Amino acid sequence: MLRITSGTVKNKRLKIPGIEGFRGVQEKAKLSLFSILGDEVKGAVCLDLFAGSGNMGLEALSRGASWCDFVDESPISTEVIEANVNDCEFLEMAEIFRRSAVKYISSCDRKYDVCFIDPFYSQTLLKHLMKNVDKVLKENGKVLYFHASSFNPKELLEDTNLKIIDSRRFGESVFDVIELKR
Repeated sequence: MLRITSGTVKNKRLKIPGIEGFRGVQEKAKLSLFSILGDEVKGAVCLDLFAGSGNMGLEALSRGASWCDFVDESPISTEVIEANVNDCEFLEMAEIFRRSAVKYISSCDRKYDVCFIDPFYSQTLLKHLMKNVDKVLKENGKVLYFHASSFNPKELLEDTNLKIIDSRRFGESVFDVIELKR
């Protein structure tokens, strides 16, 4: 079960896509991540890549983000995201794109304060995405990247303008807080 942990739609249960290998972000990890973001989420423009159920972007909207774009290439996921956005009554604060994350980033002309990247853990070929995600970040923007604890994301960040500033491990899952190099 996935649910919103705080904010205007606290405890709202979310639908999940019936896709083999789908896993939602653990509640403990989500609470930790939003604790790190703190007030940075208020008024933020967010991007939820590999959105799945929309869990992370919806949590951000519930906590005061002003907008979230949800991107997933699965028609099953985009239908679930649309249902969850509707159930949370965030239709006026969101847009859903059925596209690959790489293609979305490559052609995106929007800028974001917060970008959630939560691919299937088996999907580690994200070098092109990470090389281009800095182009959609605002100056003080942050990327929250989820991956398996057995995966070392430093290779993904080689030859990019990004650096890891914090990492948190939750069992076999890790999220990294990434920002632009200064």
